[in-house]
Formats: sequence, structure tokens, C-alpha cells
Amino acid sequence: MSPKITIIIPMYKVEKYLPRCLDSVLNQTFANWSAILVDDGSPDKSGKIADKYAARDNRFVVVHKKNAGVSAARNTALDMADGEYIMFLDADDCIHPQTMEILYNIAKREKVDVVAFEYDRSAHNAPDAVDFPPDKMPESFKNKYDIDNIKYKYVKNLITKSTNRDYGPRSWYVQTGMTTMRMYRRKMLGDLRFDTNMRVLEDTVFWSYVLLRRPNGVVTRLPLYYYTVNQNSALHGGAGQTAINTLIGFSAVAKEYRKTAKRRDARIWYKRFLWSILSRVYRGAMHTADFAIRREIADGFKKLQIDGILDLAPGMHARRYRRRILRFIRSNS
Repeated sequence: MSPKITIIIPMYKVEKYLPRCLDSVLNQTFANWSAILVDDGSPDKSGKIADKYAARDNRFVVVHKKNAGVSAARNTALDMADGEYIMFLDADDCIHPQTMEILYNIAKREKVDVVAFEYDRSAHNAPDAVDFPPDKMPESFKNKYDIDNIKYKYVKNLITKSTNRDYGPRSWYVQTGMTTMRMYRRKMLGDLRFDTNMRVLEDTVFWSYVLLRRPNGVVTRLPLYYYTVNQNSALHGGAGQTAINTLIGFSAVAKEYRKTAKRRDARIWYKRFLWSILSRVYRGAMHTADFAIRREIADGFKKLQIDGILDLAPGMHARRYRRRILRFIRSNS
């Protein structure tokens, strides 16, 4: 019988975090799950640790493959996944013991495509954060939630409540573009896969394509995910080519929104997602002393200009950065 939930965990240089991550899966109050652990050619002991867990519990399935990045690793698992619902968990993070039970209970009750939840802020790289050791679970794991009385908001079209920014725990938003803090109906995802050319922000591109399918969903404020700052992660590497690949990836999504999305949905995505990313790339470019890299990024922006992607700039933030980016293109051409 197929599992109700398949959880996908890519692994690369995470040996000191991985046992805590996998223990958090083993500790789930919900038993009908499978976990696909993709060893992305990790040079440390991550693969061996995963094999030990698989020998201990056959709900863990381990795949060893040549290093090709987190997108390719997730795609490998997506091709294998047979759960009714899909979750993504990064191997340096962990989840609350009731996570799967809560999400599945809500999903079945409301018959939705996506259930979105939050992260615990004590484990986030924020100004007020207090990181926890890699070999220990956070104190809030001791919290016990009443499954039948979880507060949440039903949303008919999730893009109206989705954002690439963090609006805080008191807002009924799907917070950030990270794919990990959500559970997805597998049939809704269909053949959707991650862009293997992107090393960072690939999850925001993936989530943007999910939103194009106009999924309904539920948003809950429960802090069920525990995010750990790992300096070995892809998020902390690369500059020039990473920025170019980011522009290419989001350019493709932008074209798809202009072509197929309803106008209101397109404006929401451009305002909350595209211009958030473009301003981020611009600020990075302005802090780059290497003229060759600045020129390359300027060429990437110019391609967006030629394709008309910079024409739609809803909101003051977008219009402000549109002017700055156009000046940047002229001064670096």
C-alpha cells in the first residue's frame, strides 16, 4: 500500500545534522510515511548514516548518486515518490513530532492541494535568533498541539496569500518562497520539477510554478519547521554565475505568468516575487567590485528589458528598482 506522505530529503555535507533530521522523522506521531534520502555524492559520512537508518526502518529509502545539486536530487526523489502528499525537508533541518499528523488531518478535512505552515524563529538566522546545537532537538519539541483545534485559514487561490517575504507570525500568509514549509498533493504537482540550472532560489522558482496551477490550500501559523543556518549550504556560495542563473530562471517564470496567468495573479507574482528577487540581485551586483561580473549581470538585466519583463512593475518598490536597474544597465554596458 502506498504511503500517505512521502518526505524528500536531499543530502550533501550534512553528517553532523543528519541524525537529528532523521530522528525527527522517526519521532512522528503519524506512521504512514516514506522518506526518500538522496545522497547527492556527499564526500562525508552522510550516505553511510542514511544507510544505517534505512537498515533500521524500511520506510527510509536511500539513493546514492553523483553530485548534481539539490534540484537534481529532489527531482530524482520526485520521480520515485508514491505518497498521496509530498513534503520536502532539508537534511540540516528538522520537524516537530506532530507535523505530519497535523498536516494530513487538515488536508483531508479541507480537501486541499497545499497545507502551509511556519518555522520556529528560535532556529532561524534572524537578528533575534538563538540557534540550537546540531545534536539536539529544540525545546519547543515538547509542545503538544491539540490536533482537532488547530487554527488555520482556508484560501481558494493561494497566490493571493503567498509571498516571498516574511510578514511575521500574525499574518495569514504563506511565508517565503521556500518549498520546505508546505505539504503538497502529489497529483497537483504532476510532472513539475526543479530547475537544475539554479543553485539558489530554485525552491522559489518551483513554488512560483506551483502557484501558476492556482492551488487551493490552508495556511496555519504553527511553527512546525526548524531551520538551521548551515554555512556549507548552496545558499552561502557563488556570486556571478549564480546571479545570472537566477535571472534566467525567473525570466522563464515571468514569461509563463504573462502568457498563462490571470492578470491579477500575474501582478501579485511580479510584485511579491519577481521584483523582490530582482532587487536582491541588483543589490548584490552593486556590492560587487569585479567589473566583469557587473557587466555580465547588467547583460542579464538587459535581456529582461528586451523581453519586456521589466515593463510590468506594480507598486512603489518595483518602480523604484526598475529605475535603478535601468541606470545599472546603462552604466555597465
